[in-house]
Order: sequence, then C-alpha cells, then structure tokens
Amino acid sequence: MPRLYTGRDVFDEAVHRMVLVYEAGHRVVVSFSGGKDSGVCLEVCLEAARQTGRLPVEVIMRDEEIMFPGTFEYAERVASRKDVQFHWIYACQPIINCFNRAAPYWWVFDPALPPEAWVRRPPSFAYRITEMDISRMTTPDRFPPDPGRQLFAVIGLRVVESRGRRYGVHSSGGYLTKPNRYGTRNCRPIFDWEDGDVWRAIHVNGWDYNTAYNTLFRLGAPSKFLRIAPPTMAAAGVPNLQLAARAWPLWFERVCKRLDGVRAAANYGMRAVKPQRRLDESWEDCFDRVCIREAPAWIQERAGKARPARPALKRPAPGDPAVLHLLREHRMLEKADGSVLLGGPVRDALPFQPVRRPVRRAGVLPAGLREMGRIPGFRVRAP
Repeated sequence: MPRLYTGRDVFDEAVHRMVLVYEAGHRVVVSFSGGKDSGVCLEVCLEAARQTGRLPVEVIMRDEEIMFPGTFEYAERVASRKDVQFHWIYACQPIINCFNRAAPYWWVFDPALPPEAWVRRPPSFAYRITEMDISRMTTPDRFPPDPGRQLFAVIGLRVVESRGRRYGVHSSGGYLTKPNRYGTRNCRPIFDWEDGDVWRAIHVNGWDYNTAYNTLFRLGAPSKFLRIAPPTMAAAGVPNLQLAARAWPLWFERVCKRLDGVRAAANYGMRAVKPQRRLDESWEDCFDRVCIREAPAWIQERAGKARPARPALKRPAPGDPAVLHLLREHRMLEKADGSVLLGGPVRDALPFQPVRRPVRRAGVLPAGLREMGRIPGFRVRAP
C-alpha cells in the first residue's frame, strides 16, 4: 500500500477517519490502556463525536493490577469525564512473569489470594468478566450495534513501532480491519503517527496523559522505551523496571512481594533473565545446565525433547602432537607474554598453562600503529 498524501496533517486525517465511522452509524468503543497512544485515540474520538453529535464516547479498559504508578490514576480521571462512558473491567487472567522460571504466570487479582496480597485493588465501579481472552473484551454481545451496523474497537496501533504492524495495515488495505471471529472490527485512526506527533498533539491541545511518562523520562528512559504495559511480560522491560525501582520504591516493594524474580531482574538486569555461558563451557553444555540440570520440571520435559543427540567426544591426551600441530597451523600458540586463553580439551592437551591475552578497548591501537592514522579515512585514537 503506497503512501497517499492528502494535504492534511495527521491530526486532521485521524479525526476525519473517525468522523466517517461515526457518520455511518456504527458503534465505536475505544480500547483504553492508560498509555499515550490509547489516550490520543480517545481524544481523537471525542473530537469526531462532537462534530457528529455522538457523545458520550464509550471506553473500555481491562485492569492489569500491576502497572506503573500514575496509570490507573489517569484512568480514573478519564472515567470521571462527563463526555466519556467508561467500562472498567477485570478478568483475573494470567499474565506472563518472565523473571520466574518455576512459576512463569501470575493471575490478575488472584481469587486464591487475600486482597491484601494484591498490589492494588480495582475501583468500586469496576466489574468482572468471565472471558480471559483479550479479543473478547469488545464483542457485539457486550456492545450490540444497531441493526445493519457494525461494532468498531478503536486501538492505538502505530506502524512505526514494528514492521509487523506496518505489514498488518498493508494487508488490511487501510485503517479498518475485517471482522474477527466475534464480529468486531478494529479501527486504527493514528496508524501513521510518529512519536513526535503524539507528544505534539498532547502538548498543543493540552490533553491529559499518564504522568508515569514524566517520571521515566526524567530518569533517563529513551523515548522508544517510554511504554506503559505490565512490566513482567518480556525481558525488554527490564530497563524500565530498574527505573521504576528507583522512582516508586514503595510500589516496587509490593510488586516484589507479589511476584518472585522481579527483584533479581531489577538488581542484575538481563543476566537474571538470559542464560550465561560459563568459561570453558560449550553452548551444548550451557543448554544442558540451564535447560535441564538447573531448570524446573516443565522446562526439563520440553528441553529433553528438543536436545539433539551428541556423539561422545574423545578427549585428547596432554601434549598430543596432533593438537599442538593444529594450533601452530592456526597460529593459536604464541609466546608466553602474548599467549591466548584456550578452554576445554584443547587447554588440557597443552603442556603449559596459557595466559589470558590483555583486551584493548575498541578503537585504541598500540603506539606502533599510530602511523596508520596517516591513511585517509582511518581514524586512530591514542591509548
């Protein structure tokens, strides 16, 4: 789908898209998450509803219990607006906790726990639904449209966030999708907005937004990481989780009591989440250790099926002439002051203990190579 320049800016174009949907008589429900994109979608729908006389705007939000402080406060301010009809729901659905291998899921407002063990409680006007699938949050059964009309769920999808989203808009042929299996169509009015467009619209129009963005930005979070979502769903959320531990210590303590593994991720970063290959350990040995010997039972079962059969390796004897010849051919043996560190069977086959080679920083060359700086295009930094 090639780009089409209409002569209007992205704000006017987004409002125009929603005006067309409202004028057609369809029922529109905004999917709200407390983030900047869904907030902008709500403001765009409010503007279009004013122009077409379709106020109030219906909004639905599924409570996830654990979100950065400021998110649900923003949602409560939106719910109190007179031009908004807010549906605050919760489903007690499972959410991934990638920081705990033994229990990789936790349940929102877990009924098996006392409410005091939750990080927070839903507001009094929230109501529970039985459907845990997020695609069943907005359905014609819950929001029946008029006869001959359709139900549209407005979502804050933007194509700059991933190539898959761009392909999705391309395959659907525009900002409207086909009905899903429940009969609901998605509407993506801000699909062509960039980050700067979102923040400029909020600033110029004086719109309300989630103040958690201000806190994360002041603590140094890059703009591409300014996202509001449950912090345990992916390892990519570790940097923001570490910032949240500094920004909201009381909230962070409650999250750590609620979910195992969160404190380790905040203290040690990606090393607490991703496997680390040890010195003198092959990737096969690392797989056996991380996914079988030290893994929970459910990971052992799956990893055992995926592990390929490896033939037994014959360990060379110390000082094997064949090994020494191979190392000399590949220039892996040097003098004692410049020898390399070898691991595994090769190291044990040597008649001496190799010494670790000093590692230089990238871009720093020895003094003997400073003359390379005279070559055009070759930049040298003094050590």
